[in-house]
Amino acid sequence: MTKRLATYLADGIYELLQEWAHQERRSISSLAAFILEKAAREHQEQILKQPPVSEQQER
Repeated sequence: MTKRLATYLADGIYELLQEWAHQERRSISSLAAFILEKAAREHQEQILKQPPVSEQQER
């Protein structure tokens, strides 16, 4: 199920996203969703690559 998210952006970021979205011919909302999904998936991959906490403490 799709969820909705509202956020606040630092000064200038909206304009950067607006230009980027225009270059890719997509909406700002679609671009933001793409960026967030990509970052979340990359973060999850990093977590899965890390050794368990018990192994980190033995070092």
